[in-house]
Amino acid sequence: MPSGSSRKRRFRDHLPVSPPPPPSICSIIKHSPEYKDFLSDGTITLYVGPDGKKMEMHKKLLASISPELNKHVNNDMREGIEGIIRLPDEGKEAVTLFIEWAYTGDYTHKGDTPSGIPGLTQDPWPGLHNHLQLWAFSDKFNVSTLKQLAELRFRTDISRIVPNSERDAAGLVMVIGYAYENLPSSDPILKFLARYAAWKLELLRRTTSFNDLILTQPDFLTEFLLHLKGPRAKPIATEPQEGLTDDDDNFRPRYFYVSDEYELSI
Repeated sequence: MPSGSSRKRRFRDHLPVSPPPPPSICSIIKHSPEYKDFLSDGTITLYVGPDGKKMEMHKKLLASISPELNKHVNNDMREGIEGIIRLPDEGKEAVTLFIEWAYTGDYTHKGDTPSGIPGLTQDPWPGLHNHLQLWAFSDKFNVSTLKQLAELRFRTDISRIVPNSERDAAGLVMVIGYAYENLPSSDPILKFLARYAAWKLELLRRTTSFNDLILTQPDFLTEFLLHLKGPRAKPIATEPQEGLTDDDDNFRPRYFYVSDEYELSI
C-alpha cells in the first residue's frame, strides 16, 4: 500500500500550478503615496457602474498613478474641465478597492476577513473574484504596480484551495467566467484556469453553471478539452447477436471499456 508521503506526491503532481511570479515582484509591488503632494489639490468625481455610483478622489493623486488615468483627469474635454470621470463599465467594488490601494498602498478583500463562526470556513471565491477585478481594471488603465499585486494575490490564494463542494464549484465557474470575459486572451492565467477546471471535472460536471460556461466561452472550451484525459482503454463495440431484428432491444450493440482489470458496459 502506498505510503502517505507518496500519496501526497501524486496529489501534488496532478494539482495545476499557477505560473510563478517574477523573482523581483515583491520589491516591485509597492505603492507609497505622498499625502503632502496631493492634499492641497482639488478632488475629482467618479461616476462608477451603470447606475453612476458617486465617488470622490484627489485629482493629483489619481493623475499620478498612470499615464492613462492622467489623460482622463487632465484634458480639455467637458468632463476634464468639470472634474468628472464616468466609468460605466467598471464595477463599484473594484473601483472601491482601487481607491483604497491608491491612498494606502494596499487593499483588503473578503478573503482577508475570517468568518468568526467556529466550524465555518470563509468562502475564498469572492476574494479571488476581487483580485481578478483589480487585475482587469489595472490592465485597462495601465496601472502595472496594482496589476502585479492583484496577480500575485490571486496566484497565492488559489494555490491554497482544494475545491470539493458545490460552493467551490459555483465559485470556480464564476472566477473562470469573469477571467475569460475581462482579461486579455493572451494572459497565461486563462490557460491555467482551463487546466484547473479539467483537474476538477468530476466536481464541475454536476454544475449547471459550468454547462453554461462551456456554451458561452469557446476559447475556454478549446483549452479545457486539450487537458482532458479520456479512458485509459480503447472503447470496443460488440456485434449484435445473430437472429435478432431491429425491433429487439438486444439487437443494439453494447459498448465496453476493456482493460486488464475490468469490463465496463455502457
